[in-house]
Amino acid sequence: MLEKTETYTKIEITELGKVFLRKTTKITEDGNILSEGHHREIRVPSDDITDLPQNVQDTVSTYWTQEIKDNWTAHIQTENDAVNEEVNNQNT
Repeated sequence: MLEKTETYTKIEITELGKVFLRKTTKITEDGNILSEGHHREIRVPSDDITDLPQNVQDTVSTYWTQEIKDNWTAHIQTENDAVNEEVNNQNT
């Protein structure tokens, strides 16, 4: 019987709070792996993670403290300000 399983097999978290996830999909038949593939995704502290499995949510939420979320928001604001300044300088 064919069976498809999807599991998150790797979680990496950066200092700023970006979360790199690797989901592994396996197709097996009678316990033998026929196919295995990986999909990667990135989540940031401003993302909704309720679509992730509970164990992944728990891991990410443990790291995403209010301080990490605030630092992420400040980082994004700084980047946006720099881009806006560059655009304004090009338009003058």
